[in-house]
Amino acid sequence: MEYDFTTKIDRSNTGAFKYDIMPEHLKRSGIVPMTVADMEFSAPPAVNEAVIKAARHGCYGYTGPQGEYLDAVKHWQKTRHGWDVEDDWYVVTNGIVQALGIAVRAFTKPGDGVLICTPVYHPFYGAVRDNGRSLVESPLCVRDGRYYMDFDDIERKAADENIKLMLLCSPHNPIGRVWSEDELSRLAAICRENGVLVVSDEIHNDLIMPGAKHTVFASVPGAADNCIVCTAISKTFNLAGLSCSNIFVPNGELHKAFSEQAHRDGCGCVPYIARFATIAAYNDCADWLDELIGVVNSNFGLLYGFIEERLPMMKVTRAEGTYLAWIDMRALGMDHEALNDFMINKALIADNDGFMFGEAGNGFRRWNLALPEKELVSALERLEKAVSEL
Repeated sequence: MEYDFTTKIDRSNTGAFKYDIMPEHLKRSGIVPMTVADMEFSAPPAVNEAVIKAARHGCYGYTGPQGEYLDAVKHWQKTRHGWDVEDDWYVVTNGIVQALGIAVRAFTKPGDGVLICTPVYHPFYGAVRDNGRSLVESPLCVRDGRYYMDFDDIERKAADENIKLMLLCSPHNPIGRVWSEDELSRLAAICRENGVLVVSDEIHNDLIMPGAKHTVFASVPGAADNCIVCTAISKTFNLAGLSCSNIFVPNGELHKAFSEQAHRDGCGCVPYIARFATIAAYNDCADWLDELIGVVNSNFGLLYGFIEERLPMMKVTRAEGTYLAWIDMRALGMDHEALNDFMINKALIADNDGFMFGEAGNGFRRWNLALPEKELVSALERLEKAVSEL
């Protein structure tokens, strides 16, 4: 079946955050922003039909994950990722960012160290600092345009008895790396040997480009008893507004501690509409996702070709996962404030400043490529014109 990934959807008057935060002149121009990581595509038809049916029922009471919901979640993990999930591993939260904060509060105390690999998704910083913990960075290293974890550095830092927790982004946002099983196994061993609990944010786990393979962190040898795996329907099926995440904690003691903290933080219910959307998505929408990945991969190819041929002073990291492009614009010679001004006022592009992901992102931009191809072409042509006028 062919789905519609070409129509530009009018999101005005819907409270769409990525549109509301645009400067007024960009709103008036009609451009599509490439900032916040939701898609410019409709959710799968089967999901929309399930949501409409659920709404017609008319009674939106407190809703749990039992029965058909949890069966659908387990079925997806098994069929999509080869991972068997047990019922008593499950905890529901209203987002993975919320889950990161729950984990930090449950397993560390004020002043404890939390390790992250940078540059990384900016709420990682807040999950640590806003909870009064000590942020410890292990910068990713780059070889031949590809990012890698610096295991020697991670091992040195993990050996510090003050470091209790690591927040792992897998696949990694914003650089698009899909960590290999060998990389994750090595990381699991380092953290286990040093008593560092791993919280693996796998929100982009289904958005894997051809040639790459996602490995669930808990599935690598020795990792299951020392990790928390965070997943959600939000990125995969463009359902972020339903605020529903599925968290798995295989270790019984850790599960108890995480669940108790989640309860203190007010978690407990699956949003009513999210229950029916999840069941439909995980049971009936694998083919939609496969087609979406083809569209996103095509957009990546378009971006790579355009930059190489027409803006060769820039470089794009080859994404293995996510729908997020990481573009090196340092050759333009601007600091991040000047580059922000250039993109907004000269190129008329709403994108993400790489600096928001950490100092290593200075001079980079993050583009959301989950949008119709014609909108990406338009943005690239505007960028080319603005660069030519420098």
